[in-house]
Amino acid sequence: MKGEAMTVLPFCAGHLETLVLQPAQAPFRSELCPQTLQALEATGEAWSLFSGHRIIGCGGVQDLGGGRGLAWALLAQDAGAAIVTATRVVRRYLRTTPYRRIEAATACGFGPAARWVRLLGFSPEGRMRAYCQDGGDAERWAILNPQQTGDGPWPG
Repeated sequence: MKGEAMTVLPFCAGHLETLVLQPAQAPFRSELCPQTLQALEATGEAWSLFSGHRIIGCGGVQDLGGGRGLAWALLAQDAGAAIVTATRVVRRYLRTTPYRRIEAATACGFGPAARWVRLLGFSPEGRMRAYCQDGGDAERWAILNPQQTGDGPWPG
């Protein structure tokens, strides 16, 4: 992966076929029925990150209506070296998003996910009891678009 060019492409449901998810995210694969994948692909608010010809991850924002979106990301088990690039791509998107508020959920105890959303600028909002598919709790996060809320430009 080191030295290979990173490429961002529009998300295609087929990209997930070869993505070997990190163990903490593997249970989510069962939630991705063809209809869900087609809907994510159709929104145009989803992307895939490649290192050479190998997929590193997919992510995007699902429109919840009312100026709100729900961020999602599925990453390869060996995506670590690509996180810097992924972080830059997501931050760039956040600075241009039409959403007033973007929310995210991370499973409690999955430290890497919590560190990444915090690095992206999300703030914790609290615990959601029995939110995860396995009945586990999740942490709720959100980031507000300062241009949509009247708070000025994005920081940094």
